[in-house]
Amino acid sequence: MVHNLFKILAIFWTLLIFYLCLDDVPNVPKITFQYKDKVVHFIFYFIFVYFWTKSLKNKTLNYILTVLFLALVMGISIEFMQESFTLHRTFDWYDILANSIGAIASFIYVKKFYAIKN
Repeated sequence: MVHNLFKILAIFWTLLIFYLCLDDVPNVPKITFQYKDKVVHFIFYFIFVYFWTKSLKNKTLNYILTVLFLALVMGISIEFMQESFTLHRTFDWYDILANSIGAIASFIYVKKFYAIKN
């Protein structure tokens, strides 16, 4: 089933976010442009909400709102973990903002372009 593939992708993507945000990843290609970090945060959480929503068997508004809520909590929690548990990462309110905007944009996209039952 398609939702099983998306569940695997969603789990992988979630673990990737945790790894890339909490570990020092020196071999990541260095692309330089202004605000690239914020764009990456936006993309991380846009895809997070998209994959988890697509993995749901029951795509009601309540379930998708739950995915959105979990994305917001995860984005905020990781920022606090970066400050508390890493030596090479720091807390950034703008990262939380980029995470949140990405998650909300994905929620709006999914709600608009997929049949979501209220």
